[in-house]
Amino acid sequence: MKFLDSILAKKKPRLQDGNPALVQAMNELAQKDNSENRRNLYVALLGSVLLIPVPEIPSGLSHGVQASKAGLQIQFTGMLDRNQRRVTPAFTDIEALQNWDPNTPYLGLNAQDFFRLVRGTDIQEIVINPFDPIRKMLRPGGRVTRAEFDLLSEGIPPTRVGPKGVQFQLKPNERVAIGLPAERPSTEIEDSLRSKASEVPEIDKLYLFQMATQAGCSHTVVGIQLNKTFSREQENEIARRLADNVQARLEKGRSLDFLILRGSIRDQVRAAGVVIFYR
Repeated sequence: MKFLDSILAKKKPRLQDGNPALVQAMNELAQKDNSENRRNLYVALLGSVLLIPVPEIPSGLSHGVQASKAGLQIQFTGMLDRNQRRVTPAFTDIEALQNWDPNTPYLGLNAQDFFRLVRGTDIQEIVINPFDPIRKMLRPGGRVTRAEFDLLSEGIPPTRVGPKGVQFQLKPNERVAIGLPAERPSTEIEDSLRSKASEVPEIDKLYLFQMATQAGCSHTVVGIQLNKTFSREQENEIARRLADNVQARLEKGRSLDFLILRGSIRDQVRAAGVVIFYR
């Protein structure tokens, strides 16, 4: 993704810069929620340093940007929101952080490193720039869902966000490795997929496989083989119907990707994946 790479390579983010591009992107999205503004927001997020409140500064670390390294462990500030989802706060700058809590210890983390660390917890959403209700809001804010930060942790901006999931595209010419699933979904989920696929006449077969990308991330994927060529809108609707059917059955913190099989990746999946449904 040359466009994204060129933006991130222009300038390394610094704590003192305050993320003006991210603040502007959040403002623009608040004024007009469309695909272009959402993409701009994701790009700005990936190029930012976020201030993360912590219960205490871990030994060996200090205020400032922390370099990503193996074994880095940070205890995040977790809380339950009004819908009983576990969330953690993050801030664009010092003023926004102190408007929430002027006395909290904090660390600066590159956003992608932060997303990687949060991904390994039970946190379901990241709240950006929350503020104490007795104070005025200083900066625009918002939420990053688990489906979004799962992708952002791999440097992948979602292309479409829905209430129950997100869509994304692999980078052009990106190589992927296909193999058997590292851990198969539950029997309940596989049975549900077969039941729903039997109701969709366009589906010829379903494959289950593991897909690893060049970035080193790995996904458990349901590959959908259709019986003829459809428009992208029709394909997306078929994948959405399958995804919606199993969403509520997934264990907390688990995800399942869906991919319409076409081209060379279809041949790879046929050779290395496992068929879980055929008509």
